[in-house]
Amino acid sequence: MNPVGLTLTNPANLNTSGSSLGSHGAGASTFGALLKGAISQLESSQAHANQQITGAMTGQVTITGAMVAIAEAQSTLDVATAIRNNVVQAYQTIMNMSVG
Repeated sequence: MNPVGLTLTNPANLNTSGSSLGSHGAGASTFGALLKGAISQLESSQAHANQQITGAMTGQVTITGAMVAIAEAQSTLDVATAIRNNVVQAYQTIMNMSVG
């Protein structure tokens, strides 16, 4: 069981075309695919938690199962929020750099 819910990838495989990171080819599309996949996993973990909550209210799922699903969804959301915060901080650092 992956408590975070995000799939781990090997960063060495991000740019397999052999081109430099300065080009907007494979590197940009790979980053977009990774971002899209992470958001999709976040949405699916939230949806799974909602289904488990509904199942617990109707008696089809145990309370323990619903609480585990909620904890997994919360962990996934916490990781996504931390990543977003780091990306925003990196962007702000880059924008504050002086060119000259």
